[in-house]
Amino acid sequence: MYTQEYRRPKNNVPINIEERDDCYRLTAYVAGFPENKIQTRIVNDILIITGCSDEEDVFMEFLKQEFPVKRFERSLHLNGLVDTACVSTRFNEGVLTIFLPKKEETTLHHIRRQLEAALPG
Repeated sequence: MYTQEYRRPKNNVPINIEERDDCYRLTAYVAGFPENKIQTRIVNDILIITGCSDEEDVFMEFLKQEFPVKRFERSLHLNGLVDTACVSTRFNEGVLTIFLPKKEETTLHHIRRQLEAALPG
């Protein structure tokens, strides 16, 4: 079996996304970026997360670079599933957590799907 090695662009930060009953929880590892230099916004149903470091003028040469040190940007399509008016964020020790509440019809669909799976035949 052939699998292509995934290479994360060097201006991206790693993220985890988990689905909960009422929301999606996105966690981004943004170590080294101060909270006041991280911005989240939603444009045309796309979540955009950006950050920049205070060390813009510092030139660094790496033997290997796996995470950004000057700036990053991530964008994710929300596919109409999120109530964009109620998004909240939390920042703690280099980890950004974004709570993306599901639209009411998305939550109802999820509950219906769980009930259908639980009912016999």
